[in-house]
Amino acid sequence: MIVRGVAVFAALCAACGAVAAEAPEIGTTVAVKNKVIVEADQLARPLLKGENVHQNEVVVTEKAATAEIELKDSTKLAVGPSARIVLDKFVYEDGSQPAAVSINMAKGAFRFITGNSPKPAYEIKTPTVSLAVRGTIFDVYVDGDGETVVLLHEGEVDMCAAPGSCRRHNRPGHVVRVGVDRVIGEPLLWTGSLMKGLGVATVFPFVGRKLVIDPVRRLSRVGLSTGRTVAGKVIRTPGRAARGIGRTLRKFRPRF
Repeated sequence: MIVRGVAVFAALCAACGAVAAEAPEIGTTVAVKNKVIVEADQLARPLLKGENVHQNEVVVTEKAATAEIELKDSTKLAVGPSARIVLDKFVYEDGSQPAAVSINMAKGAFRFITGNSPKPAYEIKTPTVSLAVRGTIFDVYVDGDGETVVLLHEGEVDMCAAPGSCRRHNRPGHVVRVGVDRVIGEPLLWTGSLMKGLGVATVFPFVGRKLVIDPVRRLSRVGLSTGRTVAGKVIRTPGRAARGIGRTLRKFRPRF
C-alpha cells in the first residue's frame, strides 16, 4: 500500500512537471514565506524559492504567506497573504524584450515594480480597473468584491475603470480607490475608512519593509496617513504640468 501511494504521488508530480514544461518560463521565485501554491490546468504544486514560474500559472498564497517573483524582463512582483494572481501572458517578439506582459491581480495585496519592457507592453488588471504603467512602483490591494486601492511610490499609473473613464495617478504616497461601481476616486492620504475599516497592515503589508525584490523602505505605516516618508520628508505632488494626459489616456484601451 505504501509503495502504491508513493507511485501515485510520483505520477502526480510528473504530471505537474509536464504541464509546467508545456508553458514558457517567464520568471523565477526569489523569496517564499510559508505556504504558497501554483495552480495550472487543475493541478497544483508548492512554490519554492528558486523555482521558475510559467505563463498562465496562478500563484495563491495562504494566510501569513508571501512570495516574491522576478520576471525575465526584470519586472518584480511581491504577493501578500491570502492573495491570488494570474500570470496571464508574457509574449516575446524577435527574441528580445516582451511585446506583451499581462498580469491579473485577482485578490489580495501586491507590489509591482516595472521592468525593462516598453511601457505600452504592460497590461495589469484587477476585477474593477486596468492599470497602465509609466516607470512605476506601486502597491495594490484587491478585496473579495474586486474593490481596489492603488498606493503610488514612484512614477505614474494610468487607471481606467471603463472605456472613457480614466485617471492618471501621479501623487506618491497617496491612495486612489476604485469601488465595485468602477468609480475612480481622488488621490488621498490613507485612512482606515478607505477599505471598509481594514488596517494598513492588511491592505499594504509591504509598506515600511525591505523586500528581496525591493530592498528600500518605502514610506511607513504612519507616513501613509501623515504624508511623510521614512526619512521624514513631506510627500509633495509632482510639479510637472498635466499637458498631454488626455491624449495618452485616449490611447489606452483597457480590456474587460
